[in-house]
Amino acid sequence: MARCSVFMPGKHIAHLETRSGAVIDAVVIEGGREEARYWHQNVHLPYIAKSPDFRLDRNWNWPRLVSWCYIHERLWGRDTAFFQINVKDTGGFAFPVGQIFVSDGYPFFPGEDQPSIFLWYLTAAPKTALVDHGLPPDLKLMRPLVDIAIQFGFQRGYNGLLTLHAATCRSLLKDKKFATKEDMDLYSKYEKGVCLIPYAEPSLFIRWLRRNDGRYFYTDENRALDLTTKLDYLR
Repeated sequence: MARCSVFMPGKHIAHLETRSGAVIDAVVIEGGREEARYWHQNVHLPYIAKSPDFRLDRNWNWPRLVSWCYIHERLWGRDTAFFQINVKDTGGFAFPVGQIFVSDGYPFFPGEDQPSIFLWYLTAAPKTALVDHGLPPDLKLMRPLVDIAIQFGFQRGYNGLLTLHAATCRSLLKDKKFATKEDMDLYSKYEKGVCLIPYAEPSLFIRWLRRNDGRYFYTDENRALDLTTKLDYLR
């Protein structure tokens, strides 16, 4: 597929690319508990929970996350949204290869009078799940998943403003000297792989509710437009 620079803010991707340059069709859907249960039963339990590699989402329960985060955000007067990227497996059935859960209207850290999308949770199907469903094991998923949140921000009238926190793996381990490499790898993926902007400044919002540990990221309007344009060839 030829790359182009058509400006399409607010339009979700319709294709995914592999690291080898192949492109497959995909569709972004907005789901709910039913889609979360499907992921939990067909992706999380057989693949992620049993993965030999350390994964931050090993103990996540998506049906519970969707329900409890919805309640939490509603208490703050905010909405939530849950998205999946689906592709066709070898049987021609839709199979989710990644998903995100976001808060709609979260205060934008660099300017807290502005609403933004806050990306609470992000996960992608492991290689074993992709291979078992006849899909390329080298699908590029992280940037497309973050892009869903950015495009949703355009749709909601927030000019693509996005904030997120790269959670630390060490918080899940008894011995906190471990997972340092995983922590740095995740930070690098958001900063250099996705090209989000690190947020190092303290803000009133963070001071009130949580400490800024230096692992927050965001997109301002210019960065959101730039990232959107770079993926327009997949829309």
